[in-house]
Amino acid sequence: MVGIDADFSDVDQFFEDGTSEVVAGMKEEGESFVEDAKATGSYQDHTKHLRESNDYEVDEDGLTLKNEADYASFVESKDFEVAGSAALRTLERCKRRFER
Repeated sequence: MVGIDADFSDVDQFFEDGTSEVVAGMKEEGESFVEDAKATGSYQDHTKHLRESNDYEVDEDGLTLKNEADYASFVESKDFEVAGSAALRTLERCKRRFER
């Protein structure tokens, strides 16, 4: 019988490197979302709270985009841009960047 020895020790590192690259890319996209939402908000922000509440999280499930102000959805329901359009633009960028 002929035996075959295989060394797969570098496979784990390959996947770790790939995961790190994706996480770094998602963080970049999250930062871009925050800046985009701040720049394109079409409302008067008297207290600066609404604009400063744009945020993101990266975890094992992916990228979460959000505005943590309790009244953000109410402002958007009145046809003002808060974070929704910036989130859609971020989604399109992520599709181009990560779907291959």
